[in-house]
Amino acid sequence: MDWLVECASQKPNVTALEFNSQTWTYSALNSWVGSLAALLESRGIKHGTRVAIHLNNQPAYVALIHTFARIGAVAVPFNTRLTQPELKWQIQQSQCEYLVCEQDFLLSGLELIGSKKRILVPEFFSTPQPNPARTRSPLKPDSVQGIFFTSGTTGFPKGVPLTFNNHYASALASAERLGVDPHDRWLLTMPLYHIGGMSIVFRAALYGITIVLHSTFDVDRVHHALAAENITTVSLVPTMLHRLLEKYPKFKPSTSLRVILLGGAGAPENLLEKALALNLPIALTYGLTEATSQVATSTPEQTRAKPGSVGKPLNGTIIEIVDESGKSLPNGEVGEIVVSGKMLMNGYIGMHPLKRGLHTGDIGYLDPDGDLWALTRRTDLIVSGGENIYPEEVERALMEHPAVSEACVFGLPDPEWGQSVAATVVLREACNGETLLQFLCGQVAGYKVPRRIVIVESLPHTASGKLKRAECVATFMAQPQPKPA
Repeated sequence: MDWLVECASQKPNVTALEFNSQTWTYSALNSWVGSLAALLESRGIKHGTRVAIHLNNQPAYVALIHTFARIGAVAVPFNTRLTQPELKWQIQQSQCEYLVCEQDFLLSGLELIGSKKRILVPEFFSTPQPNPARTRSPLKPDSVQGIFFTSGTTGFPKGVPLTFNNHYASALASAERLGVDPHDRWLLTMPLYHIGGMSIVFRAALYGITIVLHSTFDVDRVHHALAAENITTVSLVPTMLHRLLEKYPKFKPSTSLRVILLGGAGAPENLLEKALALNLPIALTYGLTEATSQVATSTPEQTRAKPGSVGKPLNGTIIEIVDESGKSLPNGEVGEIVVSGKMLMNGYIGMHPLKRGLHTGDIGYLDPDGDLWALTRRTDLIVSGGENIYPEEVERALMEHPAVSEACVFGLPDPEWGQSVAATVVLREACNGETLLQFLCGQVAGYKVPRRIVIVESLPHTASGKLKRAECVATFMAQPQPKPA
């Protein structure tokens, strides 16, 4: 069940990880993980222990992921862009007993996790040390590997427990769709706290291929890597590809590049046209944290033949389109996307297990060929730069301000980010948009803060009291736009 051990025994000298000028073979990475497992077990981490991770991309993060899998501890990765209140809520929900963070986050970490729980920093275990061999019980495939927080459909982030079975099914189905070459080099710029990043760590070990890890997305570094470092595969969100093509409009990658896996948000039509005009090997994908990332994926050849479609469901995944009553719809009719299959979680933490698949809230249809067209990324959800932003969460934060009586938050089309956040608010006392924006900066992560707030006299509602978001957007758009400074 330890995929890294298996890979190290079969391909000990194959490069597992590259980071800047450093490299680790599978044998070296396996040794590091072995010593790290012994260290963490000596600190009290054992099978079932939930450990929060607040780190940016780095080699120690990759080693930690494999180490927790070896011990049987549950990884709970946190978005490093979240504010203290957001992090505290997620730590409480996931019931983490330990926190791994950088040295400069120690004081904040102590406030978050309390004195009764332990904090570890990667500097303590960055260098592999000799360790005695240990005998551990093999992990069960249905053991939980990690808990990933995602914006569900309630306005609060939900904890998604994913098992090793989920990862295994996802890795095999993705390989079947996109293919695997023993010399593959997967450029990983996605944050490891996202399922789209962490899933690559396990896939690489299962495939026996190399991860080329970047600490963050830097357009110049990515351009150089894709042009000169024999990268074969890269995962990007549309915002990343937009920035790449904006700065390098005649971008020509190395001939080694065979797949640009593009997901995390819907790809704008003009971005897709630019990429295809450059003959880039775009594989559009529709995925969910709840389904261990990919759900449906088109190959580069299929993307070129049918631009905009995300292709057929991966093997082991079932996609059904249903109407508002839950009745299955025939191909060609638009409805809600419902997902089921081996990659799907059993249910959110603290909630009842799923019964008949996951009702995503996303809108789409299956064409006559059975290919999926995802039209809307959830009814109200805002997807900006690949990050999920639920309007109700930002609305609650706005209404914490004493001057705000009511708020409506929504996404607007944005050529770079896919969507940008905007809001209309009703005041109970004098205030202005700039003041509210400054207030929000301490309440929610920066990517959730609206670019602009418009003050209105009232907000439209349905008979049942729900906000009419479309009308709020229309009101916002009708307001004079501020002149550039």
